[in-house]
Amino acid sequence: MDTLRLAIPPDAQAVPRVLLVEHPTPLAATLAAALKASAMEVEIAASMAEALHLLDRFHPGIVLLHSDGSALLGPDRISLVSRGGDCGVIVLLAEDGEAARIEHLDRGADDVLWARAPLGEVAARVRAVHRRVARPQTLLAIEPPAPVMLEPAHRCVIGAQGERAALSEAEFVALETLLDADGAPVSREWLGRVALKRPLHSDDRSVDQLVLKLRRKLVSVGASERTILSARRHGYMIADPTLFRTLGPAAAAGPEGPRLVGAGT
Repeated sequence: MDTLRLAIPPDAQAVPRVLLVEHPTPLAATLAAALKASAMEVEIAASMAEALHLLDRFHPGIVLLHSDGSALLGPDRISLVSRGGDCGVIVLLAEDGEAARIEHLDRGADDVLWARAPLGEVAARVRAVHRRVARPQTLLAIEPPAPVMLEPAHRCVIGAQGERAALSEAEFVALETLLDADGAPVSREWLGRVALKRPLHSDDRSVDQLVLKLRRKLVSVGASERTILSARRHGYMIADPTLFRTLGPAAAAGPEGPRLVGAGT
């Protein structure tokens, strides 16, 4: 299998940019001072709405998300601030507990800390997650992943074992657009125009939600969770377009079998 080509911005290994979200004011100020003292750039968002705005303006590599202990942060909330994988997410718990730590990790957090953890440890955890996020993403599968069949006639994807998942019109167009790019990143703005048929405004996360749903459907038919990658600040891309095959009107029964999907198909 060819090595995965991923466009990594030249500043991907630069000073970590950290966004603090929904932390109580005294804690936010303390965290910001400690992280800045560790040579990091820091912005503070008092609300989720402000955080979504800063994601576009500040382009953080790490989001420190506060959980006050009254309720677990949902997976969609964590995915929203991670921008589908662009940012590492560390949850700081107001009340420490093993169950809460495990649940937040299962819901998509990259790390979970008690809010009263030593500031030096918080900075070290931020650096560790930043290294993982900034590291070029490669395909490490030991066995070649099974192909995914794309059936335009019924607007669905089919797994190697016959699993089927119907796609919405927007999901289908987004998948076709990503496949046509042949492994190159496609911007959120362009996906919004072709799949949602409208431009995106500054705090619009509809494309991220669209890709999240598309990823889940691909996983449901046996595809890897890394089939659609986030190219940091560049949008989304298909990790290996050659894994997808398209079924034409007679492909299922024809002697030639399914044909590979690539650029221009």
